Amino acid sequence: MKYKVVFLDIDGTILPHGKSVTNATKQAVRRLQENNIHVVIATGRAPYFAKPVIHDLDVQSMIFFNGSYVYHRGEIIHRKPIEKHVLEKLHIRTNDYKHPLTYLGGADLRVTEIEHPYVKEAFRQDVSGLQEAPAFWKEENIYQLFLHCEAEEEQGYQKSIPELYFRRWSSPGMRTCDVNCANTTKATGILKVLEQLGVSQEEAVAFGDGLNDVEMLSMVGMGVAMGNAISEVQGHADMVTITAEEDGVKHGLEKLGLI
Repeated sequence: MKYKVVFLDIDGTILPHGKSVTNATKQAVRRLQENNIHVVIATGRAPYFAKPVIHDLDVQSMIFFNGSYVYHRGEIIHRKPIEKHVLEKLHIRTNDYKHPLTYLGGADLRVTEIEHPYVKEAFRQDVSGLQEAPAFWKEENIYQLFLHCEAEEEQGYQKSIPELYFRRWSSPGMRTCDVNCANTTKATGILKVLEQLGVSQEEAVAFGDGLNDVEMLSMVGMGVAMGNAISEVQGHADMVTITAEEDGVKHGLEKLGLI
C-alpha cells in the first residue's frame, strides 16, 4: 500500500510528556513532506495549546479538540461546538459535586475555580494566565472541557450525560479528563481531512498513544501505537513502535518505509 497521509498525535507521541519535540522527529516529519506525504496533527489540544508544536513541524492541517475543530490549509473546514443544553446539564452536576471545569473555546479558555488543587495540577501549578468565568459556556462556543475529578467519580458523569464522552488523561496521577461530544472523535476530523485531500482511509497512517487515539488507529489503513501506550490502545493498532522518548515516530516511519 502506498500511504499518502500521516496523522500524528502530540502528547506522548511526537512530544514526550513534559518535553519538547526532538530533532529526530522534526527531521522525520520534514522527510515525509519532502516525499510528498501529507502530515496532519491530530490532537486533543486546543489551537492555542498546540502553536509551538505546529510551528516546530510546519504543518498545514490540524485536528483539534479530539475532532471537534479542523483546520486545513488556511481555513476551518469543520467545527462542532457542544450544545448549550448539554453544557447546562454538566454545569448543574459539577455544581452539585463541587468539581471544577475548564471551558475551551475556539480562541480562549476559562476555568470555574482557579485555586482548586486539581486545576493547578492540570496546569502544572501555573495558573497565572488563567481567568475565572463560571458562565463562559453561556457566552462562547465550547468545543471541549476539562472535568477535574477522581477517576471513579467520572463514571457517574458518563452515565448521567450520555451526550458527552469522558476520556481520562493518560498522564499518571492526573485527576482530569477531556470532555467532548459523544459522537465526535479524532476519526471524525480525519474523515474531514481525507475528503479534502481526496485520499482513502486505507491510504492513511496514524500514530497515537492515548485512549483518545483508539478510534483513529482503528479506522486508518495503518494504525501505529507508541511503545508507551497502554495495552488497550496497542490492541487497536496494526503495529507498535518504540516509545516517544526513544523517537518512536521516526522508528515507525522507517519501519513502514515512509522515510
